[in-house]
Amino acid sequence: MQLNAITGKSALMAILLLVAILVATAVRYSVAPFEMELADSEFCGRRISLIFAMFLLLCCGIIEGKILPRSGLNKGYCTLPIPLYGALSCGVFVAPGILGAATASLCFAMALYLLLRSLHSAGEKDSVFFAALLLGTMVLIIPPSVVFVAVIPIAIFVLALSLRQALLLVAGYMLPMFGASYIVWYKGGTIFEFWQNLYSALLSPQMSNVESVPYLSIIIVIAIVVILLWGAIYMMVRPDKMFMLSRVRRALYLFVWVSLLSLTMLLLPACNLSVCAIMAVPVAILLSFVLGILPNNHATIAYWIVLALLGLHLFVK
Repeated sequence: MQLNAITGKSALMAILLLVAILVATAVRYSVAPFEMELADSEFCGRRISLIFAMFLLLCCGIIEGKILPRSGLNKGYCTLPIPLYGALSCGVFVAPGILGAATASLCFAMALYLLLRSLHSAGEKDSVFFAALLLGTMVLIIPPSVVFVAVIPIAIFVLALSLRQALLLVAGYMLPMFGASYIVWYKGGTIFEFWQNLYSALLSPQMSNVESVPYLSIIIVIAIVVILLWGAIYMMVRPDKMFMLSRVRRALYLFVWVSLLSLTMLLLPACNLSVCAIMAVPVAILLSFVLGILPNNHATIAYWIVLALLGLHLFVK
């Protein structure tokens, strides 16, 4: 069986597979939520919020399908990021505040997509500014995403941005938070109240009542880490000629650094299941890239293992 046996490199089939994953996950969450998904509340979120969230995740998955070819990390047309994003963003866990998590994930995907434009167009300013604006907006939605302030220096050095672009990154990132601070002050609060609330939100412990974790979710995470390490080793043993292109190397470095940076959200007390949807954005791209460079038989085995584990995870606690 081939790696593209389900999607056949068809965007439509990949999107349909993503829809199937989202629908199955939404049904499982509504009928039999995991204990971790009820850590913040003993009840599931409203169904209307769940429906809107799944629509946003669908949009984000489609954007994921556009990020990989724009980055140049795949030699041909590849639809793998679309279903893999669905599997990673909500297939493992559904965040209690899934609507906010989906919104932040969509902002993150769009930000990375816009940042990649600077690889193809030197001196690009608008896309850099709006990418930073989206990254700053994420902090207002999911406070632990404040760690992505480090994307600014990473993007400056990895993407070789100019001084003007660097200043636009800083200004765009800070604008949403300064705007929120002004609104709080205008409504009668102090000028520092927003920043104090943000600091308190970052230090507020989450999921303190969780006693058990579904063992299949642990196996899925281990499988993904093994596949990524497998790809890293294979790339060092058999380097590909496409990495001679500077823009391809820069895109890969960007996603590696951003993926590692997203892991730091797990160290914050305010970390909850919302970070899964955010972390899925760069990890799905890296996982698709690894599956693309591995020998077809190896990649096929790894891909079907992930899908099989996800299917079992939907029905086995």
